Amino acid sequence: MDKEGDFKKITIIGVGLIGGSLGLALKENRPNYKIIGVDRKEIIEKAIAREAIDEGTVNLKEGIEEADIVIIATPVKTILDLLPKISPFLKKGCLVTDTGSTKGQIVGRAKQVLSKDVFFVGGHPMAGSEKCGIEEANPHLFRNRTYILTPTKKSNLIAIDKIFSLIKMIGANRLVLDPLEHDRIVGAVSHLPQIIAVSLINSIGELALRGKNTNYFRAIGEGFKDMTRIASSPYKIWEDICVTNQENILKMIKEFKNYLKVIEDKLKNDPGSLKEEFQKAGKLRESI
Repeated sequence: MDKEGDFKKITIIGVGLIGGSLGLALKENRPNYKIIGVDRKEIIEKAIAREAIDEGTVNLKEGIEEADIVIIATPVKTILDLLPKISPFLKKGCLVTDTGSTKGQIVGRAKQVLSKDVFFVGGHPMAGSEKCGIEEANPHLFRNRTYILTPTKKSNLIAIDKIFSLIKMIGANRLVLDPLEHDRIVGAVSHLPQIIAVSLINSIGELALRGKNTNYFRAIGEGFKDMTRIASSPYKIWEDICVTNQENILKMIKEFKNYLKVIEDKLKNDPGSLKEEFQKAGKLRESI
């Protein structure tokens, strides 16, 4: 890496929706960057065709040797598996980051297995889609979205400045959090909504099935579609999230059930008092 923070070689491991979008966004802003993708052969071919990467390989060692930055854009458990595998091939001074949806275990694993000469900065772009794959990659996916960073002792000031410049380059807004705080917060604002969306559409599905009545789904409007859009997200991603952030998600389910009970009691005993809840919710929604 030079003094201005440019990266001569960037390696993206996992060139799907997030990894592919990162490649496209970086290429749009820095066409001269050399971006290498590591993934399955058929995905590499698609990523090259979309110009998200310049070259690709299925060989992990070949892909990351001499890289200035390695971005691991895979599901969480794969990130945990990859960190010790890439460690022997990382050059001195390499910056390693990830895009995983939970951070506690990933940051802990990086601390255990990466050399002192390698700098790790955990990352989590709060951007995505219920769809997946390089076909859905978008160079503007991160624009005006929050990109969370979870620095640790392996994240020296130079490394943090480098990742800050990269996030600015793709148009994202950075937010720095402690890894454990990250997991608590995203358990509330990202993981709980996924659980609610799955539960909502499945509960209506059970009603329809039990009554053999297709009118439930025929009557659905845009509000229901908006609330359950993320229920289409692939389970492979959410399986890892639920395992690695189980405790925080369970706490948030409990919090949500408690508040739902408040709404239930008001609806049962004093429906007029729901006005306050609706007004409070409206103001909070406008604030974001």
